Amino acid sequence: MGKNLALRRARKTAIGAVVGMLVVAGLVSLGGGAAVADVSPDMPPLLQRDANVVTSDPIPTVQIDNGYVWAQTTIGSTVYAVGKFDNAREPKAAPGTALTARSNVLAYDINTGALLPFAPKVNGVIKAVAASPDGTRIYIGGSFSSVNGQARWNIAALDANTGELVPGFAPSIGGSGVYALTTSGSTVYAGGLFTQANGTARKNLTAFNSSTGALLPWAPQTDLQVDAMVMDPAGTDTIIGGRFSQISGDTGQNGIGAVDKTTGAVDTAWQASKTIHNGVNGGVDNGMTGIFALAVDANGVYGTGWSYGLSVEGNVEGTFALDAGTGKIRWLADCLGDHYGIYSTGKVVYATGHTHTCSTMNLQPEQSPSAFHYAEAYTADARGTLGTQTNLSHYTDWAGMPAPSAYAWTPDFAVGVTSGLGQAGLSITGTGNMISIGGEFRSVNNGQFEGLVRFSTTPPGGPKDGPRVSGDKWKGNVVRTADAPHSVSISIPATWDRDDMSLTYELYRNGTAAPVATTKMDATWWKRPIVHLADPAAPAGTPQTYTVVAKDGNGNAATSAAIVAPTLPTGQIALVARDSGKAVGVNGTDSPTVQQSISGVSSPSQRWTMVPRAGGKFLLKNAATGACLAVSDHSLTDGARILQWTCTEDPNFLWSLKQVDGGYSQLVGSQSGKCVTLQDGNTADGAAFIQNDCAATPATRSQFTLSPTGQLALMARDSGKAIGVDGTVSPTVPQTVTDSTSQRWTMVPRANGKFLLKNAATGACLAVADRSVDDGAKVIQWTCYDDPNFLWSLKQADGGYAQLIASHSGKCITADGAAFIQKDCSATPATSSQFMLAPAGKVRIVASDSGKAVGVNGTDSPTVQQTIADSPSQQWTMVPKGDGTFQLKNAAPGACLAVSGPSVDDGARVVQWTCSEQQNHYWSLKLSLNGYNQLIASHSGKCLTLQDGNTADGAAFVQNNCAATPISRSLFTLAPTN
Repeated sequence: MGKNLALRRARKTAIGAVVGMLVVAGLVSLGGGAAVADVSPDMPPLLQRDANVVTSDPIPTVQIDNGYVWAQTTIGSTVYAVGKFDNAREPKAAPGTALTARSNVLAYDINTGALLPFAPKVNGVIKAVAASPDGTRIYIGGSFSSVNGQARWNIAALDANTGELVPGFAPSIGGSGVYALTTSGSTVYAGGLFTQANGTARKNLTAFNSSTGALLPWAPQTDLQVDAMVMDPAGTDTIIGGRFSQISGDTGQNGIGAVDKTTGAVDTAWQASKTIHNGVNGGVDNGMTGIFALAVDANGVYGTGWSYGLSVEGNVEGTFALDAGTGKIRWLADCLGDHYGIYSTGKVVYATGHTHTCSTMNLQPEQSPSAFHYAEAYTADARGTLGTQTNLSHYTDWAGMPAPSAYAWTPDFAVGVTSGLGQAGLSITGTGNMISIGGEFRSVNNGQFEGLVRFSTTPPGGPKDGPRVSGDKWKGNVVRTADAPHSVSISIPATWDRDDMSLTYELYRNGTAAPVATTKMDATWWKRPIVHLADPAAPAGTPQTYTVVAKDGNGNAATSAAIVAPTLPTGQIALVARDSGKAVGVNGTDSPTVQQSISGVSSPSQRWTMVPRAGGKFLLKNAATGACLAVSDHSLTDGARILQWTCTEDPNFLWSLKQVDGGYSQLVGSQSGKCVTLQDGNTADGAAFIQNDCAATPATRSQFTLSPTGQLALMARDSGKAIGVDGTVSPTVPQTVTDSTSQRWTMVPRANGKFLLKNAATGACLAVADRSVDDGAKVIQWTCYDDPNFLWSLKQADGGYAQLIASHSGKCITADGAAFIQKDCSATPATSSQFMLAPAGKVRIVASDSGKAVGVNGTDSPTVQQTIADSPSQQWTMVPKGDGTFQLKNAAPGACLAVSGPSVDDGARVVQWTCSEQQNHYWSLKLSLNGYNQLIASHSGKCLTLQDGNTADGAAFVQNNCAATPISRSLFTLAPTN
């Protein structure tokens, strides 16, 4: 949260209007030594919710209308809720409807949620409520002067059944108000911000006889207000919490302390106040930290802390548990963000607040942007110790302090606006298997719940709150390879559940009633690991459609978007001669290469796979024969035939690329330094390919396009959406990128770098409607022809994007709202006509120095160099952002290539991490030497680099200055993985 002085002053001014209460975001600082407990030295584990913990299902409850509930107490099955409101509202009713008048206090049945007739009239805000020991009355405290038409100054006693004033009890308290009440025997204790009781001087603490209202001699004092009071269940003390810096002059009691319930003397042996210091009087942080609430069970005292000052002023921002009698700290839950309500069942401790990070408890790290959660559940006992707090400029390092385990229980609250605090839950009470949360929230789990809500371990109708992510928001990836045509591997991010950490995942193939694979995975809203499922018996030769179903322990389920496994993705390239538009093909094993026409999708004899080798070299392996492109007889002379032969690592089998103008490339033989050339420029089928001097003229004879024979996604720069179709012979439309075949296009080469773009779903081709040459003409798909309005060429733009230019008009495909049109290529904004042609399959990132791949060995781990293998850990998908940058998402864990930290220093490790929108997860391409690329980190401007040029498996990848030498360490090829 913000910590600067201007913000503190502004917030202090805004909240000062709320009578008697200041709740602001805070900081913590180091106090006394941590308690020692016999618990694990590790951070406590997050726990799956068990039968003792309420579910996240909100249960319909009487509401308040345009107000807030500040405090609650329970007698039997009746909840008494107090605060500031004029009306109660029926459960689930919309604001302003089904109203019943209530005056800052109401009662309801916790078992049914129904409003009870109890209806006293109080003319001011109520901040405290406590039950008498015998349960016949409740005491209320706040800032008021009249109850049921009779004078009552800031404190009153009400009959618990009728709501009438209790006869004979009419004390008065003068000051801002009463904010805390507790009872013991025949004594009522009050705390707050006041100066007198029954006309006698008292400073913020006082006590009365419960029968007569007579003032008792009990008179400890605090310098600032008291907000919470409870009776120690195992001793003779009254426990006091608030924002004070001393009790009766004892400055060792700040924020919390214990006094004798009879004499009022400070209990200096009570241990908690030696460690917890949440009170300051004076300076800019005056009253800017405190203890908000206290609660008890048979064995302990529980509290919540908040702080909005310098860390030396308030050291607890979270929840704590103390042993009854001694005040020894049992545990501290260091979940940062101010905390408010607290309640213990004896086994489970519930708290409200606005937690934004809890990394020291093995829970969520700070999010960007900040993500707040408003209710928590903990074990009543310690289960581990707190980790190290890294933000020491703002918070206390409680490392080694005993800590509870949190349960996976995260209901969603929409914060309210009525008090000006901008919070959700402010108080908690309960009985049996039910709890009641009160506050100023406007909804829970997006349902109609305002100010009050119930939760139960056994909600009516059973638990119904299931996995959160489903449908189009839950998409997976698929891998299906030629060497294993019957095996389909699915990877998908885990979904999450508000009250179940462990979910079961089932993989269904279309047409199967039973799952083909099942696994279990733990996940949370902030950490969603990749779930891997495999179908070992998928029918070969046809696409298969899969869905993943996630189920919680109660059978609540979520289903993913459909995941389509294609027949066999090829990802291979065609070597297309510029002069002829025909492909380098073969007519058998160990034979010369010949020119072949391309009809639709190229045949296997025309498909070649680049097999990377060190130094940017590669083999070219034919899909039909498995043989490799080579120069005959190791010849170094012009005119030597280019053939395909059993693959070896000899230099006459190795090639490199040289980029030339117009987006063309030359294939340069590593042994001879000469280029593959169309002999004599012959454009007929069957013409031969030879090697020749790369500078020979005409230059076009040695120029080729390396056209993907696999499928491409054409992704618009501005939106990141793909050019897709919704049927045969229809306009093209922008579609969110998925695995759908309607978004996949195959480049069918033609002469002079032109090509058709053929849709995988329909078999139709991209074209400009009606051969129009006008701006605004629709880009459609139509039965394929070689007409000029069906032919396209590419013009490179910055950032790895390109323009798609219609041959007949010279105009560019341009995004235009819900359609694609042709438009002048120089029209602005220029980005509207720029597209990324990303492989529909995945790429392998191969280091120039080693010929090995950038790979991973698990989720959230450093990248390492690996010998090239058919492994998902080496497969990366480009996910463009739209500004020339993209993420590189790994196929195995589903995480993204990122710079650790995010550091801007040379030598920072390059890792794969859960994908986020942070700039250290984005990269851009810079074309460098001989067709190699540098991968530039967006946040630092530095390049992916093979550390120290180490060519061994397991070598690390780091970021480094892009100009560092030798530059080969930062050069890579992005080659199709298969």
